[in-house]
Amino acid sequence: MSKEGPDPLGGPDIMRLGPLLAGLGGDNSLARMGASSAAARHDARMCIDGGASALIAVAAPGPRVWEAHVLASVDAEAGSQDWAGTRIGPERVAVSLERRLYRGRSHAPVAYAEAIAADHAGQALSTFRNVHRQIGPSGRIYSVGREHIGTRYGIRIGWQIDRHVDVRDLLSPLVGAGNWAAAASSLADVHGFDLQRAGGPWSLSLDIVAPERGWRVGSTRWARALDDTGKRKRLTQWIASHGGDAAYAGALHDLIRGSADNPVKSIGRAVEVDVAGGQVIAAIAYLGTASLPSRHTPDNPAQSDRR
Repeated sequence: MSKEGPDPLGGPDIMRLGPLLAGLGGDNSLARMGASSAAARHDARMCIDGGASALIAVAAPGPRVWEAHVLASVDAEAGSQDWAGTRIGPERVAVSLERRLYRGRSHAPVAYAEAIAADHAGQALSTFRNVHRQIGPSGRIYSVGREHIGTRYGIRIGWQIDRHVDVRDLLSPLVGAGNWAAAASSLADVHGFDLQRAGGPWSLSLDIVAPERGWRVGSTRWARALDDTGKRKRLTQWIASHGGDAAYAGALHDLIRGSADNPVKSIGRAVEVDVAGGQVIAAIAYLGTASLPSRHTPDNPAQSDRR
């Protein structure tokens, strides 16, 4: 491989054409997001990535927004991954996104979440401790993320609920019965069945800097469904039902599905909803793909031997 590394513009079309689909034009800096991505070892993969090195988000309500998260580094011994991303909408204001994901149960994510929360003035640390006190015995922290918008940033902590837990009994009193009912109904729509009866897996997250933004309930059970026409149709209808751009969601899905370089077995990886006031205020779907080319190139002949 050359010292300068592979040309990200030679990678899967999603990193070039995704921003075009979002109406952002041919800004090469957006495509270069994939240039420094890391390849996830099999033993470091997680249910949200499934071997993907990029996750593309589709959200509702609102117009088309380009949001991409790229796998930056993997620490297999620590069981963690670092992801970096950006979110850019029609106003072209870039939001910087950082996220550390964890496998298994350990004290490391708790310590990391506490350290980040303690650095922020206000109630972030006490909010985190209060929620973790209620969720910790029935789950584990799997995600610690930050998003930067100018001088302001949010801290989003995510918990994965243990499979044996009755998630409705756990979450309904915490997030509110109306919020839980709205989340469960919406996630049933995009899955095509009542997810409560299937046992998840479920996740819960909260921006501990701005908890008024609402609770976020999600699941990676979506990744188990084949990426057939039914799954695509449910995705587009789900995005439309929450006030988003269904055509954009379908086009991104088709773009990833049509890439011969995509090593990810399941494109649709996870779905989440933000709930407040007894209703869904936002819906997010994550589509998995590769951010670097997997095909043979002249300066990387060994690539052609990989399967």
